[in-house]
Amino acid sequence: MQPNVKQRLGDRLLERGVISEQQLTVALSEQKRAHRPLGQILIGLGFVRPDVVAEMLAEDLELGFLRAYEVEPDPLLVAAIDREFVRTSGAFPVRLEGDVLLVAISDPDSPDRVSAVRARFPYPLKLVVMTEEDVQGLAKRYLPEAAGQVAQVFESLQKARVGSDGEFPVERVTHAMLVDGVRRGATDIHIEPEEKLARVRYRVDGILRQGENLPREATDAVISRIKILSSLDISERRRPQDGRLRVTVDDRPVDMRVSIMPSADGENVVLRILDRGAVALRLAELGISEDNLVLLGRVKERPHGLFLVTGPTGSGKTTTLYSMLAEMDAVHDNIATIEDPIEYRLPLVRQSQVDPSIGFGFEQGLRALLRQDPDVILVGEIRDRETAEMAIKAALTGHLVFSTLHTNSAIGAIPRLVDLGIDPFLVEDSLIGTMAQRLVRKVCADCAEDVVLSEQDVQWLEGRIGHPRRGRGCRRCSDTGFAGRSALSELFLPDDSMAELLRTGRDLVELRKHALESGFRDLLHDGREKVRLGLTTIEEVERVHRSHRLAKDER
Repeated sequence: MQPNVKQRLGDRLLERGVISEQQLTVALSEQKRAHRPLGQILIGLGFVRPDVVAEMLAEDLELGFLRAYEVEPDPLLVAAIDREFVRTSGAFPVRLEGDVLLVAISDPDSPDRVSAVRARFPYPLKLVVMTEEDVQGLAKRYLPEAAGQVAQVFESLQKARVGSDGEFPVERVTHAMLVDGVRRGATDIHIEPEEKLARVRYRVDGILRQGENLPREATDAVISRIKILSSLDISERRRPQDGRLRVTVDDRPVDMRVSIMPSADGENVVLRILDRGAVALRLAELGISEDNLVLLGRVKERPHGLFLVTGPTGSGKTTTLYSMLAEMDAVHDNIATIEDPIEYRLPLVRQSQVDPSIGFGFEQGLRALLRQDPDVILVGEIRDRETAEMAIKAALTGHLVFSTLHTNSAIGAIPRLVDLGIDPFLVEDSLIGTMAQRLVRKVCADCAEDVVLSEQDVQWLEGRIGHPRRGRGCRRCSDTGFAGRSALSELFLPDDSMAELLRTGRDLVELRKHALESGFRDLLHDGREKVRLGLTTIEEVERVHRSHRLAKDER
């Protein structure tokens, strides 16, 4: 199929106001260096969304364009394919229209990919364009996950009757375990030695799920293999060690942060998966409420000041800040970060990783960064007084500073800064605002059903019921009733009426009372709204937002 002669992609995007001339200049310069299609470069730099380029490709080839939510595939066609076919061909069969097969494909201009579809299906094809992300999303939604890689290795061992004579395939099992973690969408892999075996568990959507256990006699060898991949000392078993490794999964590199801790039955290993391809770096896709999205957009427009995201470990703080940076104009502003570690690479952003072993911590990094003429700075975490003072200093000297802080609420960040030794008047002079967030599991869209609420549930929803739903459990969600996660958030932006309270260092109770009178909406309010919309359940909100104190009805 020959495309019509049209304007070049860059000129068309420029005409439609999707990109600026400066962004096009940067992308063309990168194209000369990298020799890749301009569309790929614009997407990689974060200037254009993939669906915009895909729509223009569809126009060029005079094909239709589909989004994943518009597709309800034929079950008989789905039964004829597997995830591997979708991954390699970038295509997903949708339905038969008479004797013609409608196929969504990410690259209809590739003869190899179209040939792969023709080889599988003996029908005339009608192609429609879909983004690669949406095609693979359909595979995850409608196709069953193949048996885990570790299970397959163990099955082949059993059939071959090996493993009992010291021929345990350590490298294969280790690699299979890492691949399983990535493909399951896990954020962490836990290897926990016990007396007779080693448990392998995967944290998926914030909940630990059991994997295939390792035989105890092979556990030390698997852990040593992980140490080798992470460039750690395999002879040291008495002290904690931290490292980093990279594994290739489905033709893409995935980084993992490795933590090893001695325990009574051996070394306990936790691998944090830093999979850039599995994380949405767009604020609108994180589940943040529309009102808060508008306010965050205004925060990004501030010329200087300090903005903090708070919450416990694993609550998505860093992802939110990355998403804010990804939507800023990195062509005209010098954006730089100091992190521990660098979790995701951002185009056109200067990112540095601290190394305390050589005296390069957050304070030293931030001090050096201020001499690099930055406009926007991300400090991975404020942990001590020195880092807090440097962040405040940067905010007061004309820089927009983002960082994270470990507190349980947005307003709690203010007394926390004071506890670290920051004078209250400096907090008032520099602080733009704070946001606290938690991650809740979303009700599985495939098996969601309406629920009848109890009188207590109606009371929890304050009488406004909405349309609550609950997942029944299905193949897609592994019978949990949940698939994916969404952010609960509360955003505190002090106004002029709070200046005196901040400047005089009032306590948390008084700050919260004044904030509520000014229209502040807390995490519980956002949780109730998501339950009313059927996005999550009351139990999920309670799980992540329950107070550390026992309520009266719990005593």
